[in-house]
Amino acid sequence: MKKFIITSFILMAIFGCSKDETAVLEKKLASAEKGQAETKQHEELGFIKNEEGFVVHMKDIKVLLKHLSTSIHQQDWEAIKKDTKKLKDSSPVAFTGANKKDLPVEFINLDVKFHMSALELIGACQAKNKDKATAAFFKVVNSCDECHAKFNPKEESTSWFQ
Repeated sequence: MKKFIITSFILMAIFGCSKDETAVLEKKLASAEKGQAETKQHEELGFIKNEEGFVVHMKDIKVLLKHLSTSIHQQDWEAIKKDTKKLKDSSPVAFTGANKKDLPVEFINLDVKFHMSALELIGACQAKNKDKATAAFFKVVNSCDECHAKFNPKEESTSWFQ
């Protein structure tokens, strides 16, 4: 089991971590190998009950947005339809593993903003309007950036395109 966990962390570090996240994962690996308690990446975010799951889901959204960006540019409406459905079903509030009443109101409000932007994107894509889809896509990205600025200040931006 220990080898599986270590292997999982290494794979996560290789396939999708920023420099800050890689450093945290390296600390977690060292701690796990020594039998020490794991280091929390965002100790100030005590409302996140399942931090590992939360990070994985946020990375899934990031990958989804990168794919959506490409699909919108190429006007691949079938791929966009699938991706916007996944986006609509994503919920940072649910990913925290906490009861909604225990979450900061601003976090919930930003989640609502994310979902409203996602719904606007779905509508623009259903109309197969590239310009409106692009504008709505950037509203989704901006809602992500706004939340990350507030709740993950160590991250400069969500930088979907780097």
